[in-house]
Amino acid sequence: MSVLKGLLTGGITLGFAAVFPEGLVFPFLAVVLSLITGVFPGMAMANPQGGSSIHWIVALFLVALGMAGLWGSPILLAGAFLLHGLWAFLYKFTALGDGSPEGFPGFCLTFDLVLAGFALYVLGVGA
Repeated sequence: MSVLKGLLTGGITLGFAAVFPEGLVFPFLAVVLSLITGVFPGMAMANPQGGSSIHWIVALFLVALGMAGLWGSPILLAGAFLLHGLWAFLYKFTALGDGSPEGFPGFCLTFDLVLAGFALYVLGVGA
């Protein structure tokens, strides 16, 4: 069920992206990436025993990669979404996921795959 929720939320987010002018699609995606990446430090603060410094490091790295995608190649922005999804998916198999909602990894991975695919699509059509 969490995978379906990730698809639905990704589709809704793409609906918002469709309203923006072409030049603002990638900045919108970078803002979305920054917002969803903020979940990791929040989870770290909720569970101080769960390695909070690694959460902050990964969050800052992903936001920096997304911002580099705005100035460099949007492929970096798509890559940041993919890495975010993989990082969330690691929650299922590591102690990082202690205390996180059960559907969190599937939701995040699906949502991030939808947005990364969209970023690559927009890049491919030359917007």
